Amino acid sequence: MKLINRGTEGEVMLEGRITADNAPELEKALLTLVDRFDVLILNFKDVKYISSAALRVLKVLFVQMRKKGGALKLTEVNDMIMEVFELTGFAGVFGLGRD
Repeated sequence: MKLINRGTEGEVMLEGRITADNAPELEKALLTLVDRFDVLILNFKDVKYISSAALRVLKVLFVQMRKKGGALKLTEVNDMIMEVFELTGFAGVFGLGRD
């Protein structure tokens, strides 16, 4: 995970597989960013797999950002991850669609 700080906006470059094994660590790291940024962007360009545990992390992060009046955005979601988001309803929550 790499963070790009743009003042009130932070972009997190995610990579690899987000599984039940590493989701708790990811959640902890992402939640520390909630108070730092008004807009948090998760870049999925290099994500190869996402588990249901990772979806829970996204939900928790989304709720925390909304609670503080901020926004959570997802970018560069590949087709495989997009399919998971579409099947679970996350695509609609994050305003994602296929080009």
